[in-house]
Amino acid sequence: MKKVRREGTVRVEDAEIYFRVVGEGRPVVLLHGNGEDHTAFRAQIQRFCEEYQLVLIDSRGHGKSSLGCRSLTFPLMANDILQVLNYLEIEAPVILGFSDGANLALQYAVLYPGRLSALIAVSGNWTPRGMKFWFYQGVKWMHLWWSLAAHFHWKARSKKELYGLMALYPKLTEEELKGIPVPALVIAADKDMIRESHTRKLAELLPDARLKIIKNANHMSIYGRPEAYNVVIHRFLRELEKKDDAF
Repeated sequence: MKKVRREGTVRVEDAEIYFRVVGEGRPVVLLHGNGEDHTAFRAQIQRFCEEYQLVLIDSRGHGKSSLGCRSLTFPLMANDILQVLNYLEIEAPVILGFSDGANLALQYAVLYPGRLSALIAVSGNWTPRGMKFWFYQGVKWMHLWWSLAAHFHWKARSKKELYGLMALYPKLTEEELKGIPVPALVIAADKDMIRESHTRKLAELLPDARLKIIKNANHMSIYGRPEAYNVVIHRFLRELEKKDDAF
């Protein structure tokens, strides 16, 4: 694996947002899932760092990034991503997100459509009801439990915020998704916790999207069977390069 080219934190209002840059080439931002940090993408880092400049960011309240005082929302976190990219002087990277990272990538694309060149959403949902019923109900109960616990112990606040991201967000509309102007790749597993009909609808709404359902896979298979995902991601990235070469 190539050495880290750069790492540090960017101050965004009341929080410090951690970033790490690995490799050289076209910039690709990797956004991890809920409760994770950038190290979850170790298989993707190893696979892509020889060809691309990977920008790894710990979402607010995750990993080495502080939570700050405000409640977690995807618009707030999308601004964090924008400020890191401004600091790094990266204008329009590919944004790749997994799970809540995919939701964050979608929110970023809605708010800052001119500040990305392509979008890769892996096992994401654009409303909470995109989750399968049993999982959504569990998330709501966990959010309620930690919300009550937060009244009695300050350490419970982090859990409350993380479950709140899943129980209450994202709140994207069909019209907002239709307005995302960049090429997109939508990936999900055939045994995902996201409803397949929801995933297919997402791919239909995005104006320039490709859809891939990974067979014999579940929500976490991007880590358990990374090459099944990496092959699809790499094919899409190479497709983008061919389009660039045509101009």
